[in-house]
Amino acid sequence: MKINTLFSRFAIALGLCFALNVKGQTVNTEWATKINQTFAGIDKDRIPHSLLRDYAMEFTDLSNYNGTLSDTNYVSRGALKSIYNTLVMARVKPTVTSLVSPSVFRQNWNNLRQENTLVISGLYYKYSQLKSNAYPNFITVSNNKLYDKYVNGVWQNPYEVKQVFAMTTPITKFKGLTIDVQLPQSLWYTNQASSVQNIAIDFDNGAGYINMPFGGSYQLQYTEEGIYDWTYKLTLTNGQILYSQSRVIFEETAPTKSWSNRKN
Repeated sequence: MKINTLFSRFAIALGLCFALNVKGQTVNTEWATKINQTFAGIDKDRIPHSLLRDYAMEFTDLSNYNGTLSDTNYVSRGALKSIYNTLVMARVKPTVTSLVSPSVFRQNWNNLRQENTLVISGLYYKYSQLKSNAYPNFITVSNNKLYDKYVNGVWQNPYEVKQVFAMTTPITKFKGLTIDVQLPQSLWYTNQASSVQNIAIDFDNGAGYINMPFGGSYQLQYTEEGIYDWTYKLTLTNGQILYSQSRVIFEETAPTKSWSNRKN
């Protein structure tokens, strides 16, 4: 659960003592019961995108992947999994557009892995979180529960909408300098499909950004082994551009000795 200004200030008053079991990124049923009780007085139909960061047990900080690059937000397969699982935990309803179970998310990627190919996966979601001044301006608290606030019969909106964008490869080290890069539609997860204009990738090889349509592929070739930073550019239909990044190590394949030289 995100401990923002609201909860850090009123944690004792609210009695938010949750039992957590993060081993294997699973959630204790007692914790789930507690969080549901705390938000029982909130009209969940009013929560934008049915995803509330404050409702989630966070496996990573979603705000670190807001579309702006930094030295601390390289995305690995593990990081992408943590982002995705946090979004799953943020659901305030049983189902949310394009959010499959974590096991299906993992299996989808495994099913498409193939030799000499890097299959990219990524996500772009809008989610909501409580404003830093939500209490007491926009919500009320009673008996350790949060409630919607109305002023003269008008509902006070306590939420602000944020976005998260992340893309990466399934592995961080590859043997060989030539590889086929693919972006399958089935490995792209979003609740904003109509807002996505295009995705492009800079493979750190001097060629600049290469457009990567869903289902397409790109034959990538490096001239030497090394560490390459891939930059992913998501262009939205409103003109906004978001970025994500990952790091891949390419090593030359060891030369194969001829049969006559194998004993040398």
